[in-house]
Amino acid sequence: MKLLLPLFTLLLFLSIACGEEEIRTDTITEIEAVSPHDEFFNNLLALCGESFLGASTYPEVEDHVLVGTELRAHLSSCDENTVNIDLIRGGDTWHATWIVSKRDGGLHLYHDHIGEKEYPEGEEPLTGYGGYADDRGSATTQYFPADDYTAEILPEASTNVWMMDLDLENGTFVYYLERHNTPRFMAELSHVQQEY
Repeated sequence: MKLLLPLFTLLLFLSIACGEEEIRTDTITEIEAVSPHDEFFNNLLALCGESFLGASTYPEVEDHVLVGTELRAHLSSCDENTVNIDLIRGGDTWHATWIVSKRDGGLHLYHDHIGEKEYPEGEEPLTGYGGYADDRGSATTQYFPADDYTAEILPEASTNVWMMDLDLENGTFVYYLERHNTPRFMAELSHVQQEY
């Protein structure tokens, strides 16, 4: 009994001492991590309704449909999960829509070549190719290696990597494609000030 009393006193003292040092939780804030994929998407989303004008800078060939003509990328429609970027050539010829979307698998780039044009039977355009952003990107640059669907419908494009780069400070947008680690296409476009 004599031994239990000092032990009880010690435990009582420790519990009182610990009770006096109150742990403050009101200064702890939870910071939700935002991935570079989300940051990039949000930067695109903030540009919804805007346009970029420019031209291809690679390749230097005359028979490419996107070479030697004015190119305009117009962020035509957006919501919390999708940004549509229409690519228009020669002033008014719709070429494709680049669709950047948040999917279960991550940030995805999809090339839509269907649009409103009707194609004769057997001449439907190749569409739907693209891929998921990998881990190399940032808030202003993302890389989209070809996905399995692309490899299935367009085997020669299985090594494709598309890159989109936004220079927010200088108002430029670059769309770049490489295949087999070799440049295949690049367009450099500058932000067009809207007239109100």
